[in-house]
This record gives sequence, structure tokens and C-alpha cells, in this order.
Amino acid sequence: MNKIKTSLYFIIILLVIHHSPVLAQTPSDSTLIRETVLNYLEGMETNNPQRIEKAMHPDLAKRTIEKNKEGMEYPLNMTAASLIGYSKEFDFGLFYKGDIDPEVTLKSEVTIYEISNGIATVKAETNKFEFVDYIHLGKLNGEWKIINILWVMTGNTNKWMNQE
Repeated sequence: MNKIKTSLYFIIILLVIHHSPVLAQTPSDSTLIRETVLNYLEGMETNNPQRIEKAMHPDLAKRTIEKNKEGMEYPLNMTAASLIGYSKEFDFGLFYKGDIDPEVTLKSEVTIYEISNGIATVKAETNKFEFVDYIHLGKLNGEWKIINILWVMTGNTNKWMNQE
């Protein structure tokens, strides 16, 4: 009987240690992840570099697949510094869907695929921008930061795609 009690006690201790708060997600993690992604998207919408900077880890890698004039595909890279810099003056309205009214309120759909041990995978789409982002976030020093973004255009009606 003592062996069974000892074994159960040992299993309980392992479960408590394994699910310790150091690695576990908190109930507010989903809310904080969404807030981080919205800081990024709404920061672009409103040309607010402070919101974008708040969302990004300084080592951000933002990438999409582009084609050169010869038709060869390659990854186009952007850093946190360049994204924050662009946000000061760049017209992100160039990325709006062709038929969207620029005055309509931005609505974002943030789908959290997984949160695990301080990392998260998210998909973000909006009613205005003609692209989708696949985002990786990490929880660093208690804050969720965007570390990677792989994005793709979802159509070709926006002004960015139709520039001469």
C-alpha cells in the first residue's frame, strides 16, 4: 500500500512540475496575442510606428515570395526597423482590396492555431488588406512579440499589385 501511495505522490509531483507556470500559458495569453497582432495590423492602417514597434521583436523577419523580371521566385525580406520606418509615411492603402471603401473600419480576424510553452502560431486577415499573414510570436520577459511573419497577397485588385 505504501508503494502505491509513494508512486501516486511521485506522479502528482511530476504533473505539477510539468505544468508549472514558468512554461504554461495564462488565460490572458490569447487576449495578449490578439492585442499584439492588432497593434501590428492597426498600426499599419493608421501609420502608427509606435504600435508596430510595440508588437515587433527587434529581430523580426517578415517575408513574402516575389518574382523577378525573369520569373524566378525568391523570398523578399523585411526587418522590424524597415517596417517601423515605412509605417511613418508609407501609404498602406495601396494594399487595400480594389473594391474596398478606404473609410470603412478595419476589421481583423486573428486565428490562433496554437500556443505552446511561450510560442504561438497565428493567421491574420482583414476586411481591407489584400494579404494574409502567418505569424509566429514568442513570449519574452512576459510580453508577446511578433518574431516571424510569412505573408502572401490574396488577390491582385489592390493598387500595389497594379502599379506601373
